[in-house]
Amino acid sequence: MKIAIVGAGEVGLTYAGPWIAAGHTLVLCDLKPSPRAQGFAAEHGLELVTAIDTAVADCEVVVSCVFGTVSLAVAEQALAGMRAGALFIDMTTADPEQIRQAARLAAERAIAYVDVAILGAIALTQEKTNLLGAGEGMDRALALFVAAGAPLKPVEGGAAGDAAALKILRSVFTKGLEALTIECFMAAEQQGVTAKLHDALSDIDQASLRDFLGALIRTHVVHAPRRLKEVEEAERQLRAADLPVAVLPGVKALFARTSGQLASEPLDTDTPSLDQAFDWLFRVNGVAR
Repeated sequence: MKIAIVGAGEVGLTYAGPWIAAGHTLVLCDLKPSPRAQGFAAEHGLELVTAIDTAVADCEVVVSCVFGTVSLAVAEQALAGMRAGALFIDMTTADPEQIRQAARLAAERAIAYVDVAILGAIALTQEKTNLLGAGEGMDRALALFVAAGAPLKPVEGGAAGDAAALKILRSVFTKGLEALTIECFMAAEQQGVTAKLHDALSDIDQASLRDFLGALIRTHVVHAPRRLKEVEEAERQLRAADLPVAVLPGVKALFARTSGQLASEPLDTDTPSLDQAFDWLFRVNGVAR
């Protein structure tokens, strides 16, 4: 199979090696090839071009590994030069709506389009990094990544853009948790109770993550006023210890907002279901669900 990789950086070169080993023919494309890309191409006897139309001509698969800010422009250029029946794989961290826009253009040209989201640090785990994919042509993409020894998981019933959307939401969760962990455990370390804090948090391990997060949402819309007091006291103690406080003010603002909304529009139950909790949250915040 002939594969064009557009963007010969960390991501592109990570998968280029395994695909070569699997017997595929590769073309590398980069507007300004780095010395590493030039060396890789020379080592493997690959064609290294700077024009997208040249790279994608006659290729069965085109893999975009460029920056998200140029994802749509690159997709448009590549799709214009690809043949019907080919497969375009978008591995950029792009706006999901731009991916959907490019996928619609691909469909008009009878080209399959799959977006693949990278869910880890590819510099550390290389082709073994977890991937999430969605779109028409997913079966073909799975076969290609399996050949590279890469763990690609399809989004069940997903369309192009869904994997990118899930990656962004995952980042909201993990990066927010990372920031809160830094703030919390600096305080624990200063007080000499880090090990004890792990023990105090161990009850969270007793439930599934889905159940735990669901419980947070359901009980937040009932107990936010009481929990606001706890957050205010926690912030006061961290500031008193001269520790950096960046996350808790935002947490406090959210709890304060919910508390005010509950005062003006209380729920009619103390034990809301997850669906009832979401309905209330979207309604009082004036957002369509």
